[in-house]
Amino acid sequence: MERAVRICIVTSQPASAEPRAPRHAVALKQAFPDAEVLFIDCAVAGAIHPDPINLRAKAGVIRQTLDYPSRSSAPVALAIGKARVLLARLLMRHLGIATEPLFGERTIGMTRVLMDACADVYMAHNIETLLPAGRAARRHGAALIFDCMEFYSDMGDDQTAEESRAATKLEAQWLPACALVVASSDALSRVLADRYGIPVPLALYNTPPVEDLPGKTPVDGLRLYWRNAVVGFSQRGLDDALVALTLLPDDVTLFVQGRLPMDGGQRLRARIADLGLEHRVTILAPYAPGEAVREAARYDVGLCLERKGPTNHEYTVSNKLFDYMMAGLAVVVADLPSLRTVVDRARSGLCFVPGSPESLAERIRMLRDHPERLRELAVNARRFGEVEGNIEVDMARFRSALHRLVEPVGAP
Repeated sequence: MERAVRICIVTSQPASAEPRAPRHAVALKQAFPDAEVLFIDCAVAGAIHPDPINLRAKAGVIRQTLDYPSRSSAPVALAIGKARVLLARLLMRHLGIATEPLFGERTIGMTRVLMDACADVYMAHNIETLLPAGRAARRHGAALIFDCMEFYSDMGDDQTAEESRAATKLEAQWLPACALVVASSDALSRVLADRYGIPVPLALYNTPPVEDLPGKTPVDGLRLYWRNAVVGFSQRGLDDALVALTLLPDDVTLFVQGRLPMDGGQRLRARIADLGLEHRVTILAPYAPGEAVREAARYDVGLCLERKGPTNHEYTVSNKLFDYMMAGLAVVVADLPSLRTVVDRARSGLCFVPGSPESLAERIRMLRDHPERLRELAVNARRFGEVEGNIEVDMARFRSALHRLVEPVGAP
């Protein structure tokens, strides 16, 4: 008796914090209903990590969570893991050898788990899973799929030189071996194809589902909205918005949403006070899962403020842009190639000079002073979300690519 085809999706993040892997698991199950879909994620030991909304009611997707140690749950194991990470980085620095612990202790042991899964198809998410998934796929003669959500060779922020070098090495080694590479934007797809001599990856943006919108309470003035995983100062450009606000009339207000940084937001509140903006800036707690679009719909203009620097910002598009547009917000975005491409196609907003509060303020003032233009861009944004910029369209394209990859259907 033939066994069911097994498809293994792996991410180094908890399922609830991973924007793409759960939707890909659902799409794979829809493409191959008779397949056994195994979803492997990573989470700190002892913490509760619920299934994301789109996996909760999906029969046939089996979740397996790999625990990694923390100071409170297993301090000795954590110390050993950190020593292994240090050794892996020394090997990368001096010998150019990439090993499993290079990107952190959470992936230690992942190769063995993936090999034990005995899958016919492995789909890896995040650069730290590429080596374990590649080795498991090679062991079992399985198809390898990689979701290249970022330009991992130059992420900026806290990426180390060893991590950057290792990302380039792993992509050069494993991307040509992939049956399918998925990227998070058209620009990133082209760059990866040119850089590694592979077929142009399938571009799947981080789009939301089509949603009905709540009614919006009219107010005087203009409500700006910016969100990030963490509300703080970084290359995401929040400080540019604060400075721009000082150049605009008092009826322009800013709402920022996300988790507070380690200092509890002390530095951010001090900066707001220094600029005299306490009455014009509101810090919001993170939204509930599945509520991104409805939260954004309360406001008038969505901001994407990425600064130049990391190459990753040039080629990727934050999922918040698509949430803004689905919510019917006009957008003001940094004039970076991928952001401009999407906004121009949607005719949904204006671009400003990255890192320039003066340019940002000028674009915001234009929308404030011309409400008819603001309404036009908002209508275009919502139409783009309904017609093109949504998960239903993207996952239909993904399923189509899977069917072309796996023939006959259901038999990799």
